[in-house]
Amino acid sequence: MVTDADGKELMRQVGAPFSTPAEATEWFKKTGEALENVDKLEAAHKEKPEDAATTLDLAKTYSQLGKSEESLKLYEELVPTLKKEDKQYVDAKLGYADALTGTITRANQKEVGDKISGIYDEILPGLVKAKDDRAVDPTILNCRIKSMLNKKHEDARKDIKALIEAFPKMERLTEAKFWAAYFAQSNGDDETAKTEYKSIVDEGPEDDTWVKNAQGQLDKME
Repeated sequence: MVTDADGKELMRQVGAPFSTPAEATEWFKKTGEALENVDKLEAAHKEKPEDAATTLDLAKTYSQLGKSEESLKLYEELVPTLKKEDKQYVDAKLGYADALTGTITRANQKEVGDKISGIYDEILPGLVKAKDDRAVDPTILNCRIKSMLNKKHEDARKDIKALIEAFPKMERLTEAKFWAAYFAQSNGDDETAKTEYKSIVDEGPEDDTWVKNAQGQLDKME
């Protein structure tokens, strides 16, 4: 929960959207900016609801503030009005997929997961090919959806390997390598999985979460 100096609640979100101090710092910075800008963006959107750039900025701001329903409604209004050549098209589609993740429940996870994956399959190949950083997080999520919800382990592995090749120095490289090995294991290729898990462990550092996960998988496979 974020409050003002007098203790008035400004926003509430269940579950921390960060796992490291650096991510927390960035999240609070972006949340502060969103809180400063939301009133102005709402007024601008009310005045010109047809303006795609303002609508997109407001949808992103709502997402940052944990207002998933409001954000999703804006994306559902905006996305059908855009063409592929429009400047906001890619960001709007990515934002729409992100907003959809906030609606996932046990009951609808397959339906919503397929919708998210469909959006990503349209947008991400071009971003990966262009080595656009916007591809990294969504690709990892999409691969997990493909493998865990739809059992498309081979497709997931192909996509994550393409990401690793395009972004050999990305911050989430060790995690991506772990998922590549995991998808191989899920597809029945234990030898490849063991080799790749071992490579992750050998590269270290041993206190890294994904290195520990790789060692855990190796231990289970012994």
